Amino acid sequence: MSRRHGFTLVELMVTCTILGILVNLALPAIAVIRRKADAARVVADMHTIRIAALNHFAELQFFPATQPWATPPGSMVRMLPQGFQWTYKTAEYRWSRWSLPNGLPSSPGQTVLIGVEIRTPDQKLMAAIKGLYKGAVTFGTNTQVTFIIE
Repeated sequence: MSRRHGFTLVELMVTCTILGILVNLALPAIAVIRRKADAARVVADMHTIRIAALNHFAELQFFPATQPWATPPGSMVRMLPQGFQWTYKTAEYRWSRWSLPNGLPSSPGQTVLIGVEIRTPDQKLMAAIKGLYKGAVTFGTNTQVTFIIE
């Protein structure tokens, strides 16, 4: 009677095949989860910018002017968490303020409209951001979106 030690080549090949199938099933799900996590981070950053903008207005009685991409308004920096970045992976943020001399059609007294613009070349990330955001007004393209701050 001989005792067998180790695995046969067939047993190893079957095990590797099963593991390969399981990995191929799991990888797309992991990519979707990562994309949703990235979208959640971008939406959280947008909310952080919103809170800083409202604090800025409460303290200084005005909203800062529109800034270039990935550049925070100088007067808003101290109202943001220390080390806050205006980018996340492939996404960039831009602060925008629009002057409306005649006001909004539904509210003529509202002569300023503010928002945060987000752009990324990753269309799937942008779709996830748009799907996750629960705010009022948004508009944009497959790679750029504007969130109006109320």
